[in-house]
Amino acid sequence: MSANGERNPDEPVTAVFNWRAKPGRVDEFAQWARGATAEAARFPGNLAATVVHNDGSRDFHVVNQFQTRRDLRAWLDSAEREKWLRHARTLAATRTAVQHRTGLETWFHVPSEAAAAMRPPPRWKMWLISLVAVYPLVLAFQAFLVPLTSSWPLALRAALFPVVLLTAMTYVVMPVVTRLLRRWL
Repeated sequence: MSANGERNPDEPVTAVFNWRAKPGRVDEFAQWARGATAEAARFPGNLAATVVHNDGSRDFHVVNQFQTRRDLRAWLDSAEREKWLRHARTLAATRTAVQHRTGLETWFHVPSEAAAAMRPPPRWKMWLISLVAVYPLVLAFQAFLVPLTSSWPLALRAALFPVVLLTAMTYVVMPVVTRLLRRWL
């Protein structure tokens, strides 16, 4: 979110679509969900496409992560997705909910766990994991990059820190950390 509370259209976004298969159509719906997520995964800007389903349940959670809200919107408005939705309507009893997440909640999205797909972990856990994950990055930044950039203007040095830190956290560190700690989160 921006400083004035508006959502940033250029930040990564996760959309979770909750479906309930018609009685007796669970296997067909599972096949549909795998095909739909494979199609979404090929779409420009897609970071991840996942299906969360527990055996014995009619409930499915289709999770799509995109680089930007524009990329998500392009997928949501696409003819390819509309084709998949038309087929889903023959297999699903209902689509029970749609959720969109950005920012820190995206770091803590754990697609392999149905409960985590529904809501982020408690804030204190997000804070603790972020602190533990960011400390080694800050230490490495201070040890290796700060000496190399000491002659740069302050504004440029200051801009480098969040670019390096947030990029590493979003695309490298947090996906690994959340996978490793998914049961605790």
